[in-house]
Amino acid sequence: MRKVNPSDVKVKIFDVAIIGGGSAGVMAHLRAVLNANHALLIRGNSWTQKRARSTWIHSVDNIPGMHNIKNPVRLSSKQTLEWISSHSHLHQFSTVIQTKAINIEKKDQLFLIHHQKKDDASVSYSYAKHVVLATGVMDIQPKIEGEMEPFFMYANRGDLIYCVRCDGHHTIGKKISILGDKDSAVYIGKLMMERYGHKNIDIVSTHRRPKYSQDALKLAKNLGMRIHKKEIKSIYGDSRSGLRGFKLEEGNEIQCSKAIVALGIIAYNHLLLHLKGAVDIEGRAIVSEKFESSVANVFVVGDLVSGKKMQIYTGWDAAVDAADEIDRRVRALASNMNDES
Repeated sequence: MRKVNPSDVKVKIFDVAIIGGGSAGVMAHLRAVLNANHALLIRGNSWTQKRARSTWIHSVDNIPGMHNIKNPVRLSSKQTLEWISSHSHLHQFSTVIQTKAINIEKKDQLFLIHHQKKDDASVSYSYAKHVVLATGVMDIQPKIEGEMEPFFMYANRGDLIYCVRCDGHHTIGKKISILGDKDSAVYIGKLMMERYGHKNIDIVSTHRRPKYSQDALKLAKNLGMRIHKKEIKSIYGDSRSGLRGFKLEEGNEIQCSKAIVALGIIAYNHLLLHLKGAVDIEGRAIVSEKFESSVANVFVVGDLVSGKKMQIYTGWDAAVDAADEIDRRVRALASNMNDES
């Protein structure tokens, strides 16, 4: 990819570029605009949006005001951006583009962001003084013989649960299993037993060799959990009645109407890693109190932040803190320039 210098491209230099159009990214953009900072929101293209966690959130029960709203994250983001556009005094600070950020380069005191509408399209470039990464994570999906598709119908019905904090209450009175292959599956099972009264929980691997510590195996045995080492061969159920259970390679059958997916996450951290930003063992960004990464003037908000709940309200809070810190730096820089002049 060719090298680009600021003098080569006649573009606006934004105070901040926010990459990611989910709840955290839109909140960061809203706060930046309300702070009268010139903000660029790179929302992603159709490819990235299909792989965004927020795209598949059809309902939210654990946030006041979002009940009975279909696709609340997408709807609230759409309404927020429309609201900004409807106010000329705010819209002047807002630029929103539907492209995929593919690279970020450090250029002296600026960041050069490479982005494109499609993978085979020409590359466009934007400059910003600060960057907010809100690219998020995605859950690792269960598979049967290498294919995720057999699970899609049940995921769309809500029979597969990816977030216990968000949707664990939907399992009350149901027979559950856990799709997992490491210690976290056991500890989630313990939580479900204590919180919702579940018993005789089956833990099943779907496509990877299980790795459990002796402590986790002992805990599972003491709590009456059954850990199955053979993978799922097929699913029992249909679109009308929903999930009924699984058949394993060894021939055993497991009955359940809800399954908790606990296979880990895929961290969308490639832009941060390209800048040599620090991440934890899961690939999530290590940040400061103000959500600044180990790369100066690059902030990370939302699910990609290490050690924080992967929740909408957590992402909002981080986005506000990051945007306000960026605003402080923008104002300080402007003040210094005025003093020098």
